[in-house]
Amino acid sequence: MLLGGVLCLAGWQVWLTLRLLDQDRNLELQRSHERLDQIADLALAQVTGSLGDWELGLHELNAVPPAPALQARFPKGVTFIVVSEKDIATYPEKSLLFSPAPPNPPAEEPGTFDGVDELELRELQYDRAMALLKPLIVRPATRAEALLRLARIEYKARQPEAALDTYAKLTSENALTSSGLPYALLAVSARCRILKELGRTHEAQAEASSLRASLLAGRWPISRESFEYHWATLNSLGLDVGQPPKASVEFSALIAGLFIRWRNAQSLGSNTTGRELQPDGSLLVWNARPDRLSAVVAPPDWLNSAAKFPPGSGDIHWRLLSLDAAKAPGYTVTRSLADVGIPDRLDFSIVAPISGAASSRRTLLLGGAVLMLMVILGAGYVVYSAISRELQVAKLQSDFVAAVSHEFRAPLTTLCTLTELLVQHRIPDESRRQQSYVFLDHETKRLHRLVEDLLDFGRMESGRKQYRTEDHDAFQLVRATVADFIQQAEANGFRVEADLGSPDNSTAATVHVDQEAFCRALRNLLENAMKYSPVCRTVWVNGAVQDHRVLISVRDQGMGIEADERQAVFQKFSRGEAAKKAGIKGTGIGLAMVQQIALAMGGEIRLQSEVGVGSTFTLVLPLATAEEGAAH
Repeated sequence: MLLGGVLCLAGWQVWLTLRLLDQDRNLELQRSHERLDQIADLALAQVTGSLGDWELGLHELNAVPPAPALQARFPKGVTFIVVSEKDIATYPEKSLLFSPAPPNPPAEEPGTFDGVDELELRELQYDRAMALLKPLIVRPATRAEALLRLARIEYKARQPEAALDTYAKLTSENALTSSGLPYALLAVSARCRILKELGRTHEAQAEASSLRASLLAGRWPISRESFEYHWATLNSLGLDVGQPPKASVEFSALIAGLFIRWRNAQSLGSNTTGRELQPDGSLLVWNARPDRLSAVVAPPDWLNSAAKFPPGSGDIHWRLLSLDAAKAPGYTVTRSLADVGIPDRLDFSIVAPISGAASSRRTLLLGGAVLMLMVILGAGYVVYSAISRELQVAKLQSDFVAAVSHEFRAPLTTLCTLTELLVQHRIPDESRRQQSYVFLDHETKRLHRLVEDLLDFGRMESGRKQYRTEDHDAFQLVRATVADFIQQAEANGFRVEADLGSPDNSTAATVHVDQEAFCRALRNLLENAMKYSPVCRTVWVNGAVQDHRVLISVRDQGMGIEADERQAVFQKFSRGEAAKKAGIKGTGIGLAMVQQIALAMGGEIRLQSEVGVGSTFTLVLPLATAEEGAAH
């Protein structure tokens, strides 16, 4: 019942703590939600204001680089773009891989190269064709086209070295073909092809690397189709130039898109503005007018520049997601950017919805609950242990009273019976009367010894026992005790074998003890050896001197003692379970008295035992020194 009450109280404490923790958590989550809503609204308002300010700044962007005051209105890392009739300018300056508006090709004079075409294509008169081209090379208007045709014919005429030299001259020309392609680009591409066909791989690779660098630097204003064609041509020849940088391709495509928007504004004669997220997360903001288009490209972290969280918001994270993206798991708040012209949304989340103060509060609450639970369980355990101990003591006392009653009953029964027979003169034989007197004397002494043992044990426990210690030869005391005990042993069918050396042995075994107490302790050990040896009828007593100590051992081959009972047998009223089951009677104070006497004499009692083999009790006492003898 006590255990059930303690468990119920502990369960109630745990339930109450969990309820308090749950309420505290819900309250903190509600506060976090309100705080997250406020910060999300503030961030959205700041983003809206920043984007509006950037658009106003674009109206003032007429050329690059912009004025410092204008630059300060935009976040760091932005790219300024101005598209007009003059050119396409960027700041910081970036190369365009392809031009959104390649220059118009020059008009070719009709009939200039008709004779050359006739000799090259129909008559295959390469020498005559080359002769016709030489005068045209001198003329500036026809020089580039003439060099291109001459190099082509030289290669057909199996003069590759001459063709390579002619193409090399053509690489320095800035003119465009009638289709709008730069002659220099065609010349470098042709040199790569010829060198590859001639097996001059290293030279071909060097030429390809040069062409690659020129294409990436935007050396020629070509269309996107031309750029991709010549880049793919190099790879098809086995001159691995890889893939063009993705960022450069995307930026050139972005410029091309802005150019189209500006052309549309020109055709419509109106102004247009817009905002657009790029694949890499950057933000494009533009303002197109008939005379020019102004734009900025903010870096992917533009949100951090567009809005600043208030102090103490370091645990708030936010990110930009498309409208159809799945909501992030956890505690989030969403705000749409449709009102600012961006078809996406902002997700705000708290890293730790439970604040540090709330966590500390919960820790304190949990700690207090754990402490209270420990107090309840500890108090219950103490009460339970005390009750269990009292019940155990009561049981031991009950067993002791029963054992003492039995011990008293046996001699009292004998005394009463013999006394009654003597009083009623029912023992007429004088020899039998004398034998009865002997029994009366024996049982009286037994009863007296039992009473004295109980009284002495009580005095030992309370510390009132007075010992008269003197120097004695331990072995002589043992011999005397054994000699006195032999009669009792033989009466019970036992034999005592003592091995203490010869009486005249010079080995000093002097101990400072109370003779009566020493003999009582040894006698208790001998009686126990007989009592718990139902089969083997021999008890061995040995003596030795080791390390300035005297060791007196009493060994039997009885039932032995279980390992978990070897400490308990020295406690008062305690007896082994095997002895109880075997019906062996005893008071349970014999070994406790032996231990009390050994401690009082400055020694100890040791036990070695094995179930079914027997037990050995060893009384260990220190040797008496000359100084101790003089002191006493």
